[in-house]
Amino acid sequence: MLFDSLATNNGALASLGETLGDYSTQGKKLGRDDFMTLLITQLKNQDPLNPLESDEFAAQLAQFSSLEQLFNVNENLEVMRVNQDQNARLQALGFLGKEVIAEGDTFSLEEGGIQKGRFISREGGQCTVTIRDSNGNPVRRLLLGSLQAGTHTFQWDGRNESGDWSDPGIYTFEISIVTGDGRMLDAETQISGRVTSVNMEGDSPLLYVGDVPIALSQVLDIRIPGSTGSEPAQEGQDE
Repeated sequence: MLFDSLATNNGALASLGETLGDYSTQGKKLGRDDFMTLLITQLKNQDPLNPLESDEFAAQLAQFSSLEQLFNVNENLEVMRVNQDQNARLQALGFLGKEVIAEGDTFSLEEGGIQKGRFISREGGQCTVTIRDSNGNPVRRLLLGSLQAGTHTFQWDGRNESGDWSDPGIYTFEISIVTGDGRMLDAETQISGRVTSVNMEGDSPLLYVGDVPIALSQVLDIRIPGSTGSEPAQEGQDE
């Protein structure tokens, strides 16, 4: 009887081992149906004279219940993720043609165009704007003079230090502020412009102001073109 019991249990273990081995060699992961199949196989092949202990069986059922709950949570999270992706794409399309203010320090210059930039100064002081080309070379420096703490805008006419038009392309700007006691401060830079296109490729949609990509997470404000509330840009003086 003892050998029969061992043979029966060994058969159950062998059956389970073959099933697990198949999943291991095929690189599969056990799902809820697989877990239930293993549990039923174990019950079918158990020794009638030495059945599975009730507490052990209850523990396995509890594991299956927990597994079922985890699968339901994962499925719900996946549904939420898909819905969020769809909402983000619909939201991105709604930005087309709108004026946005976003975090960043990059703008796209068109031939003969004028660009505006924004920044937030935490303290007042003498402010200088440096425009750089895509290689990081300084193209123009604008002196905005003494400014108070707060949000400010500036305007660049697209010309370099020699007064010639700069080539169309991507440019960046940086802000330096010198306080009354001689401290050098940075500022929080922002860009503004009209959304001309939306790229739906990739995990998250991208807005484009000219050739500059903007993630939805960078957008700080959105306005209808021509609406009130725009701030007059400060004209900088050449250094």
